[in-house]
Amino acid sequence: MAPSFASNLRPERIRHHEAAGEWPSPGIAELAQRRRESDPHREFLIDGSTRLTVGEFVSRAEAVAAGLVATGIEPGDVVSWELPNWWEAAALAVALDWVGAVSNPIIPIYREREVSFIARQARSRMLVVPGSFRGFDYRGLARSVRSESEHLEHVVVVRDEPGEGMLSFEELMRSTAVPPRHLRSPHDVAMLFYTSGTTADPKGVMHTTATIGAYTQAGVTVMDIGREDVGLLQFPLTHIGGLSAFIGVPLLAGSRGVYLDVWEPDRALDLIAAEGVTSAGGPPVILQGLMAAPSFSAERVKTLRNAGTGAAGIPPQLVRQVSERLGALSYRAYGLTECPMLTTGRRDDPEEKRMYTDGRPSPGCTVRIVDGSGAEVPAGSEGEIQAFGPQLCVGYLDAELNRAAFTDDGFLRTGDLGVMDEDGHVRVTGRVKDIIIRKGENLSAKAIEDILGEHPDIADVAVIGLPDESTGERACAVVVLRTGATPLTLERARTYMDELQVMRQMIPEQLEIVDALPRNATGKVLKFELQKRFSGARGN
Repeated sequence: MAPSFASNLRPERIRHHEAAGEWPSPGIAELAQRRRESDPHREFLIDGSTRLTVGEFVSRAEAVAAGLVATGIEPGDVVSWELPNWWEAAALAVALDWVGAVSNPIIPIYREREVSFIARQARSRMLVVPGSFRGFDYRGLARSVRSESEHLEHVVVVRDEPGEGMLSFEELMRSTAVPPRHLRSPHDVAMLFYTSGTTADPKGVMHTTATIGAYTQAGVTVMDIGREDVGLLQFPLTHIGGLSAFIGVPLLAGSRGVYLDVWEPDRALDLIAAEGVTSAGGPPVILQGLMAAPSFSAERVKTLRNAGTGAAGIPPQLVRQVSERLGALSYRAYGLTECPMLTTGRRDDPEEKRMYTDGRPSPGCTVRIVDGSGAEVPAGSEGEIQAFGPQLCVGYLDAELNRAAFTDDGFLRTGDLGVMDEDGHVRVTGRVKDIIIRKGENLSAKAIEDILGEHPDIADVAVIGLPDESTGERACAVVVLRTGATPLTLERARTYMDELQVMRQMIPEQLEIVDALPRNATGKVLKFELQKRFSGARGN
């Protein structure tokens, strides 16, 4: 029933661990078992009024594992789950690792088209969903997905009455015969994540116990997470970063996690103040939202010490604003679902490096910058970023995608452009395909975004290329204004860039004002939507 994951494994990934003499970190089920033995009464997870100690949490995960086995889930079977940031999602993730199933977390923003594609391609045997969440009927979605997916046998509904032929999560937990923990190889595929593609079908990214363990260990080490730390989960747990930082990291480091299921800045500030949160990072839009919230005050965030940012284009000034207003160390990080924390800023980096670069490679990771022929370029030169290291996935579920994505020596072609300086700090400069070609000259959209992002009236910006009869493409700046800002015109934006002595070719020829930029669940701007919307306009 399950796909043949083993046939897609990239052997150089296994050789990497063997050559380095590394023994990968244990999986989350083993971490949970160890943590319960050493720290059963320590608080682990806070989800609204539900507060769970390590012992209570692991007991619930064991009950879920028993239910999975009772329904016929076996090692290697794929279980898809599209859940909000609830304790049930964390318990399910541990339970799936416990029984040796392949865990397939799906970001809750996905709808029938994407979930059906995933369930069919992954041959999912079970789908776990909320009954409804934020006004959307997930039971209806599950019915449609099951009708189109021949391998999907079970639908489980969380925190609501199940539909006909579905199980409730409570029913799943009623089995009492806790199965023994399945011992799988560190190089077996344990998790299957789908990238939140902006223009095409999502791609299934295969991670093993070893790759996820390396990511988790790097997070604890680089961010210096300890027993007294409290993290606020304000982006999807089903994202690879959420799952590692709020299940693996607390189990490894002994820290606590506070779950926020709906992003509301004032509610986030309430939790930071009430729970003594020390780490509240996330995409730029989240940190900007915290600082702009009506109830924001320095007193309410006085316990924060970490507020890293990544997952989307990062305005350099955001790092300084976070440090000044939140009083927390802020730094940029860069990664992909395929290699989740490739580079990151560090506590000992000077502010300039934390503002204007995306940090140095994470422990064990290697970054190289190459030109169009694949040759490495000198420090300070722009090229495509290629990635390798213990966090790197073992490939795509669709093995055909591996040929274009990986080099012969196992590096991932990220599709991102970047520059590495003499100190090894990497700065992402754009996408290989996110280039505006104006009169035959290549212009980086991100470089223009970084400049406009410094404008005092601009809260958010995306620069897109639009067809132009005379120049081939023209640069269009789509901006969100700060509250109370003076109305911005194209002429004012051009004057601002002139005063900064920016090369004239980089000055946009079109300006559009919007209330918000369209983004996917990980914060990436959906530029194709903006291009469709504004291709026939000429702005102001």
